[in-house]
Amino acid sequence: MTQEEVEHLLENMDWEAKADPLWAEASKERLVAYADRVAAHRRHVRRWRLMLGPALAVALVALWWTQTTPLRVAIQATAQVPDSILLLQDTQKETSSPDLTESRLRQTWDNLIAMVTPGARRAAVTDARWDSATGLVRASVRGADGYILVDPRSKALVGVIGMNVPSDTQMQEPSIPIFVRLELARQIAMADPLIRESGRQAVAVSSLTVYRLQPTNRASSSSQQVASSGMLVAVRLQRAGETNPDLTAIVNTIEGRVVQIVNTIQLKGLVVSDFAGAYAVVDGQGT
Repeated sequence: MTQEEVEHLLENMDWEAKADPLWAEASKERLVAYADRVAAHRRHVRRWRLMLGPALAVALVALWWTQTTPLRVAIQATAQVPDSILLLQDTQKETSSPDLTESRLRQTWDNLIAMVTPGARRAAVTDARWDSATGLVRASVRGADGYILVDPRSKALVGVIGMNVPSDTQMQEPSIPIFVRLELARQIAMADPLIRESGRQAVAVSSLTVYRLQPTNRASSSSQQVASSGMLVAVRLQRAGETNPDLTAIVNTIEGRVVQIVNTIQLKGLVVSDFAGAYAVVDGQGT
């Protein structure tokens, strides 16, 4: 502290030297030391303010980026809404119900994320999050009691899941021998690049129940071939070292390809239609 600053401080404090010069000098030193501590504290506060401002801005941007990444991936994957999502939305109009397992705080957070994510208001998906069991992005479908699974690396849609079987569906019977279907489906699944890249193995194969949606008020398209239950087989996929299969590959044995890869939990069957694609059903009761 300069001499001028000391004199200015003493004047503002109405400090007067007493008769004892030793007391006056000690009092002056204590006063100057206190003023130095206050000045140092103010400098620290000013420095922290300058540091915390940009740090807080960076943290907010990072939080926004990480929290909106799943939704942005889902929006990109559904930029051109596939037929399977259109079918899910159409058949779930009468059976759609709110997700009662979501807390009010979670719903508020999802709405906030959608509000600050570009394109969310016009997208087919409403909210999205990472599915820890599969490593995929799981996103709810607007206007439907169902969700989709998206591969975050390829930004590709790998599963469209509905929670209920539509009321205007009927179950179809297998049309080709069961063993031939299952073994062929296993080979097709293990040759799929996405499955090989994930490092999973086919640990179980089963016949997949297929429901055919009966169009009521719209004309069916004869140009699209309707899949039969004999074409479609469920192949359970499991990582090495784990005990339970986490994914199910739905294989079309006639076309020789994997139709979609979905979460294994409670997979019931697949609904097919001659006018708008197909989707998986995971509701255990099949209502």
